[in-house]
Amino acid sequence: MKIDLEWLREWCDPQVGEQALADRLTMAGLEVDRISRSEHGSAVLELALTPNRADCFSVRGVAREVAALFRAKLSARLPPAAPAACDARRELGLDAPEGCPRFAGRVIEDLQGAAATPDFIARRLVSAGVRPLHLLVDVTNYVMLELGQPMHAYDLARLNGNLCARWARQGETLTLLDGTEAALDSDVLVIADEHQAVAAAGIMGGLSSAVSDRTRAVLLESAFFAPAAVAGRARRLGLQTEASLRFERGVDPTGQAEALELATELIAGAAGGRAGPVVDSKDGARLPQREPIRLRRDRLAALLGLALPDTEVAAMLRGLGMKVRMLKTGWRVTPPSFRFDLDREIDLVEEVARVHGYENIPETPARWSAHPAPSSERQVDVDRIRALLVDRGYCECVNYSFLDKETHQAFHAGAPELELANPLSSELSVLRGSLWPGLLRNWRDNRDRGMPRARLFEVGICFSGQANEIIEEKWIAGLLSGDAVPEQWGEGKRRTDFFDARSDVEAMLCLSSFADRFRLEAAPHKTLRPGRSVRILRDAEEIGWLGELHPRLADGGKETMPKVFALRLDALRESRPAEAVRTSRFPSSRRDLSLLSPQSVPAGEMLAAISAYGGDLLREVFVFDLYEGGKNFQTDTKSVGLGLIFQSISRTLTDQEVDGAVRGVVSLLEKKFGISVRE
Repeated sequence: MKIDLEWLREWCDPQVGEQALADRLTMAGLEVDRISRSEHGSAVLELALTPNRADCFSVRGVAREVAALFRAKLSARLPPAAPAACDARRELGLDAPEGCPRFAGRVIEDLQGAAATPDFIARRLVSAGVRPLHLLVDVTNYVMLELGQPMHAYDLARLNGNLCARWARQGETLTLLDGTEAALDSDVLVIADEHQAVAAAGIMGGLSSAVSDRTRAVLLESAFFAPAAVAGRARRLGLQTEASLRFERGVDPTGQAEALELATELIAGAAGGRAGPVVDSKDGARLPQREPIRLRRDRLAALLGLALPDTEVAAMLRGLGMKVRMLKTGWRVTPPSFRFDLDREIDLVEEVARVHGYENIPETPARWSAHPAPSSERQVDVDRIRALLVDRGYCECVNYSFLDKETHQAFHAGAPELELANPLSSELSVLRGSLWPGLLRNWRDNRDRGMPRARLFEVGICFSGQANEIIEEKWIAGLLSGDAVPEQWGEGKRRTDFFDARSDVEAMLCLSSFADRFRLEAAPHKTLRPGRSVRILRDAEEIGWLGELHPRLADGGKETMPKVFALRLDALRESRPAEAVRTSRFPSSRRDLSLLSPQSVPAGEMLAAISAYGGDLLREVFVFDLYEGGKNFQTDTKSVGLGLIFQSISRTLTDQEVDGAVRGVVSLLEKKFGISVRE
């Protein structure tokens, strides 16, 4: 938000320089990004306000802060209530008091519709980044910037009867001021005359009642709309207006009449006219009520680390517009109507700290009893898994948990979409069901900037289920692409392949002492390339996938297809305490088998069967050779070389024992898989 310093000083002038003022505001939580200059040479403070400080989205709101921080005087420069000069009025109904509990308005007749906007108004609007358009519109914008109360002006001649605030009817539409025809849902609050909706409440007015140079009578609207009744509606309509920005965060529910008085004075000074009485419809039971908060003296001192005089604390709080009553143990504080962010004791502690100055609070060493959280060997620490991948050349990514509908369908065709009711944008409207879309986007960004070699991983939440029952699971996923090793002279260039990704996955699985429970089996996956996808199982439970991304998703040539993996984190972390294993001092014996196997038999199933059969004497079994496609082999046959290591803890094995065990393995493979020994 931009604040013209000359305008601010009319409300409160602390007699300090621009930079000193900006620094103090920043220290108090109203961060001043920079000080710029307007076209007319006046200084402009550019503030980065947090959403909780709705009261500071105006010149008066910032002036209140300045007055409290510098113990300066706040000007009361608002005009007094003007008596009605005519009887013209329109009744204002509250048909949706839960969304609009206060609706104030005033008719002004006999205007000079083509009157020019005064220079001081136009100049200050430009300083705030608002383009002057028309006197009546400029005045409502000026009042909003000065007081924080959005307003709207209707051409009285284009209204049909009285106005009311109500919920939109099913199928109702409204042509907005920018020419957009908006389809209104039944939860959108509108201002309507006796025939149709004429404005989207708190967002934008309608074109049918817009003011122009031909306007001779105007109805000024100044209402309080509940934040919950406006939040998200502007974004749903594809808009983000200054009015909705303020109403979503909360405006002062007591400031509607004074906004009308200021607007009346400004319009009368530039375009004449006769003002009717202020019509102020309100439902007191629905208006926000500020409940007293108890602030304990001991609690304040404990959190700040210093004890402040009671009178000083009371003065600080009163300077922020609060009502303060002394108690034996502290203070009873009632926040002002414009401070929606104050409802707990800790909020008041923060206010005292801000006004006193964080830099004035002494550093006090904290004293507490440290109780480290218990560490269990039954779980692998997530940071250990992260460190493993980093050691293997990966970089960790952090992505949003949302994605767009098109991407969701590309990765989860046919799966239900978990849409957000209030998305940040259309590109972030669906909860993600996988970490792969984010990693793929990261890879593309790096590739398009000349970094084709990628090793990326992410740990995050994925969502599934239905809108009324959302399941959250934590996953770890990775992506590999480009050269297998960085460019160097000592090793030839080789592209990353499936087995590089498999090696990394198996390294993670080996962190668990249940590594023998995991296995990989070929299976189709709609996101992975056919014939190059593997399901990861723990016992019989599916816990993840590994493979090459499907070409329809990777938008690259065959040589650039990324390899990806994803595993459910809870299954990966399960472990058991380490156990001591005896090491044999007797020699081992190795036997190699050259086997003819059907193509359909995975090597992993062979190894699992042999390991289960081998008993205590078989220490290790592994594949050392694989040959397919030779002229001496049938098309459905392959040659597999297996190495078997035998060893005993208590003695040296004889050749007869080892040969007998090998014959048993060969017999097992022949009976179970139809595998024979090559001649």
